[in-house]
Amino acid sequence: MKQCNTTCLLEKGTDRGYPSDYLLSRIRGRKARFIQDWTPLVASPRPLEQLPEGHYQRVSDDRSPEGVWRALLNEYRWVYDQMNRRLRNIFSPFFSYAELRTLFICLRNLKEMKRAKVREMLSASLLSDEIKKIFAGSPDEFAAARRIEENFLCLSGQFSGISEILRQKGLRGFEHELTARYLSVIMVTGLGPVLKTFFMRLIDARNILALARLLKLETTAERPFIRGGMTDEMRLREILDRRSQADMERLLHELAVEEIGAADPVKLEAALYRGITRTLKKESRADLSIGPILDYLWRCSTEAMNLSILSYGQKLQRDIVAADLVR
Repeated sequence: MKQCNTTCLLEKGTDRGYPSDYLLSRIRGRKARFIQDWTPLVASPRPLEQLPEGHYQRVSDDRSPEGVWRALLNEYRWVYDQMNRRLRNIFSPFFSYAELRTLFICLRNLKEMKRAKVREMLSASLLSDEIKKIFAGSPDEFAAARRIEENFLCLSGQFSGISEILRQKGLRGFEHELTARYLSVIMVTGLGPVLKTFFMRLIDARNILALARLLKLETTAERPFIRGGMTDEMRLREILDRRSQADMERLLHELAVEEIGAADPVKLEAALYRGITRTLKKESRADLSIGPILDYLWRCSTEAMNLSILSYGQKLQRDIVAADLVR
């Protein structure tokens, strides 16, 4: 089977030749800046001002969710810049997956004719120059989607026709389908064990969220689940066909190791992501060369998720917001 090389989606960058131990040492120092107590931030109308000194999110004056994401991209860039070529190759599936959201934000801004916003977002992005030029040279989101499809075909023929999804199902449908195809493609390639476990858990989370939504709507879908997770598709399909809430709760407990129902999709997503966090902590102890780096990248991601939740939930009760955080 052809090797899927996700490095074709990312900028090349200069390999400074830093040894892996150098990056691991730097990351250990930066982990000390993670948020240990979310209580002051939940209570504050300006949560970014309550961040620890030296936290990467403090450098941004933009308090919007897009500003939070752009600060996260800058931190990913810092990690990427410290990596040697071997580590970049190992982690390119993660960085490429993260940059899918950048693509979606840029497509949304292009649709709304906010080209300055597009340029601002791409300034922090690790996407290749070829992909960045798509947004400068495309008159609308449909033309951009066609060129995005051309670039993703370097990974797999499974991306053929993806741009038509945008015209048929809109941006949300395109986002869902491109993400699902990306995850399916990389799971049948040569991922290392730590990255493979991470993406399997990520696929599980997306599948469980899809299952909960379908159970709530009392409907089915022809192909609602992504292949490659730890939970077999057959088991998910059987739960859906039987509409068994008991089996759903049992599966939730296995994956999230928490007693939580499927009624609230936000709380469900947070619980599933907390399960991924616990898994990565174990992996970081099992593989001391790759695990701690992935754990750091994921922790940065979950903190950004939480800050976005705080931004969106400023008018909600504080206990409701606190329950939705990934810790």
